[in-house]
Amino acid sequence: MHRARPTAAVVSYKALHRQDDYPMKNPVVVTALVVTAALSSLSVAAVKKVSYPEVKVEIEPAYKPDAAFAAMRSAMTQVVVKRDANGLFALVAPTFVWTLQGQLADELDLGRDALHNFKIVFGFRAPGADADGGVESGPFWDTLAALAEDGTFYQSGASLVCGPAAAEVTDDAIFEQARKKIESGGEEAEWYFTLAETGVTGSPNDAGPPIANIGHVALPVLTVYPPTQGSPPTRPTHFEVLLPSGKSGWVPVSAVRPLVTDRLCYAKRPNGDWRIAIYDQAE
Repeated sequence: MHRARPTAAVVSYKALHRQDDYPMKNPVVVTALVVTAALSSLSVAAVKKVSYPEVKVEIEPAYKPDAAFAAMRSAMTQVVVKRDANGLFALVAPTFVWTLQGQLADELDLGRDALHNFKIVFGFRAPGADADGGVESGPFWDTLAALAEDGTFYQSGASLVCGPAAAEVTDDAIFEQARKKIESGGEEAEWYFTLAETGVTGSPNDAGPPIANIGHVALPVLTVYPPTQGSPPTRPTHFEVLLPSGKSGWVPVSAVRPLVTDRLCYAKRPNGDWRIAIYDQAE
């Protein structure tokens, strides 16, 4: 089966703490690729409105938070809303690492502690610096807000819980066929998957019967409603998606998640508390 990008689920938690020598590079500017931020910055590629093979996905089983996990997530949301840096730092695991598509990121500095690397990832500190500040557009509170707002999670192995929700394409060949049929101009389409059976409507906020019902599939996004504009950008409520039939329709943004996105993973400490353990960057 095909996973559009490896996620933190493929990382061995113990292997993350080996002391290999990873050279430091200029860090990427972390962008909120999870759904709540992607809504404001979605760049829709040129998609041909033609029929294509249905792209089925298998969704990682949803994790139902225990009381301690729910408490940690509530605390995370509150400190992010308040932009309370010290409160946020208290939620970082002493073993926090930064990964890229499930592998240790080159930018991860294993010679520094976990909090230092967390600060680099989210723009509180410049690479190689000992003091906070000096990062263009940092800290990246909007990215943290997007990660804090999403409430979908899955269990990764025995020790990690990650979010947002993840899915993998069940047939590589069919996915590639679909992409070749609808993508044009050398641009990749933005593919989103449905979390459950979803009704597709003829227009945003259409109260009539759905024009189609879809199961666990991945769909390319055409446009958003309302259009993103202004500063800060308007947050869309609906995506226009291309159905396998070649027709288009609308789904609520709450019903889908991006097939490729950044994720946070959390680990449970021996005392039962949960902490932020991994930031897995999609690309």
